[in-house]
Amino acid sequence: MLWRYLWPLLLLAVTVNCNSNSNHTNNYEESTLRILDVATQRMRSIWEMRKRIFLQLTSKGKSPLGGQAPSKQEVEMETYRLVYELAANLSVVPVEQLRDPKLRRRVQRLAKLQLQGLRPENYEQSKDLLRAMQNFISGSLVCTHEDCSTRRPTAMYPQLYNQNMRSKRYEDLKFNWFTWRSTINDKDTARSTFIDYVRLLRMAATYNGHVTPSRTWYLYYDTENFQAEMEAVIWEIMPLYRELHAYLRHSAMQAYPKANFKDDGAISAPVLDQMLSQAWYPHQIFPSPYPKDQLPSVHHRLEEVLVTPVKINKKAAEFFESLGLNHMSDGFYERYSRRMNDDEGGPDCKSQVYYFPPEVALRYCPKLDYKKMMQIHGTMAELQYNIYKKELPFGLDTEPCPGFGSALGETVVLASGTARHLERLHILINDSLTEGQSLNRLLRMGVHTLLAVPQYFINDKFLVDVMDGRIGVSEYNCAYWGLQDKFAGVQPPIWRTEKDFDLDYRFYRGLHPDTSNTRKFMAEILGFQFYRSFCLASGQYKPGNSSYPLHNCDFHGSTEAGNLMREMMQLGATRHWRDIMEIATGERKLSGRGVLEYFAPLFTWLKERNMQLEIEPGWDADDLCRKD
Repeated sequence: MLWRYLWPLLLLAVTVNCNSNSNHTNNYEESTLRILDVATQRMRSIWEMRKRIFLQLTSKGKSPLGGQAPSKQEVEMETYRLVYELAANLSVVPVEQLRDPKLRRRVQRLAKLQLQGLRPENYEQSKDLLRAMQNFISGSLVCTHEDCSTRRPTAMYPQLYNQNMRSKRYEDLKFNWFTWRSTINDKDTARSTFIDYVRLLRMAATYNGHVTPSRTWYLYYDTENFQAEMEAVIWEIMPLYRELHAYLRHSAMQAYPKANFKDDGAISAPVLDQMLSQAWYPHQIFPSPYPKDQLPSVHHRLEEVLVTPVKINKKAAEFFESLGLNHMSDGFYERYSRRMNDDEGGPDCKSQVYYFPPEVALRYCPKLDYKKMMQIHGTMAELQYNIYKKELPFGLDTEPCPGFGSALGETVVLASGTARHLERLHILINDSLTEGQSLNRLLRMGVHTLLAVPQYFINDKFLVDVMDGRIGVSEYNCAYWGLQDKFAGVQPPIWRTEKDFDLDYRFYRGLHPDTSNTRKFMAEILGFQFYRSFCLASGQYKPGNSSYPLHNCDFHGSTEAGNLMREMMQLGATRHWRDIMEIATGERKLSGRGVLEYFAPLFTWLKERNMQLEIEPGWDADDLCRKD
């Protein structure tokens, strides 16, 4: 089938060879544009398929456009065929001879691929392996009791995750931690599946001409040694992380006195997992800075004020309208906004944005709570982004690098959760919290963010170091625990060997390029950088002024912040992500500055509290992984 789409290149070769006196550059550009025009027409057909799927969702299986709508699998395969064949065409175009910078940029982005650059049989295998590893997380595989005949097996997520979140016994945490890993790696299944997947990632890199496989993994960051830039951010925020780590380690020793944790040691891995899950759980094992000054409950008031998920959606859309961005009309809500069924998405359903230019669409989660209110603001940011970039040519109508769009969404999530914004919505009476309440909130935000970011980096670094051959098959497990020790102060709860394979469930979630740990790291760090910039532009953050701290900044209504956001969104992928981030931040590199300034009051409190408790930051982990 590939030859059917190669005719523009054949025409290019004939034109150039037969008319040696003609302008080669013009011929290259004309032929390249013809290739892209054909591809755009095919992409429009795929967008139409996506539209039919969206419209079918509320039409009892029948498309309102007539006939049966295509399946998601059909759309995925059509997309794969298009980008695979297009990359083959564009890979021989002499990019340096294209004068139009946008055309050059389109060719550069479309000529190289990640998993979709694999041949069809290998691509199908990669999808099978990803499904198998996803099943490690969501499949009912684990027997938490000796006799599985009396109770059904349990899935890691959400069942074991929720059990661990609520548990008050360290022995249960340790047992669940061990049992899940033993189950998925029975007969070396987890390790061998991962090895097969890495082989395909390396194969995809060879098709791009990349000797170092990680260049394909970091393809759209277009940066030499991007991992080193992420690591620099980890060390930048490490002083704050060390103080939080010391406080949480002390909390774990108080919660589990029989576990024999060391006061200068690493945190046991199942305890760290539990703390991460308890960031917003009311019965967490780590004490709040001011236990008697609890955060105000907003759930009932939110239900009284916003009443329905539709009203929450419209309030979120109004946030962007206040910035001077696109107005979401009643026609949009009538035609292109659909409610998920109550049984869809599970207990933590997430709204979805559909992209089929010239339209965009929203499928929203029907749950009504504080967390969903903040999340829908992030979803509306994605919707706004799609409205702007649909005006761009195919190939440039996307974010400039993975995680960039999520970082923009993160800024609005942060703003919408502040007391200042909740007071604007008439959910809170005051536009600020007491000092004690602010520190209680910042501690929970810190557990949610500061514990997760090093884990994103560790999981990303482990994968990339394996891909590039810096970690060999015989040293996977101990190398992983070496990274956990170095960057997070985390150790296994029991002795481990190289026969084990202890990667956590977040690692498996991040193995697909579309949901990578790299993307999540980028969204968090760049999100705080953007948030700081928007807050400075709006005047809602004034460094040194306690009445305008970064952690309570709501840039709602700021056209200055809106202008920055719009300019970045309108550019799509037409320029390098560093050029686009510089518009808002004035910086061209990732930085932990936004994180450090946001959590500055918590940092100060942690240092003082740790000194009072005579807790020394840092850790000396036990070597619990044998290499022989």
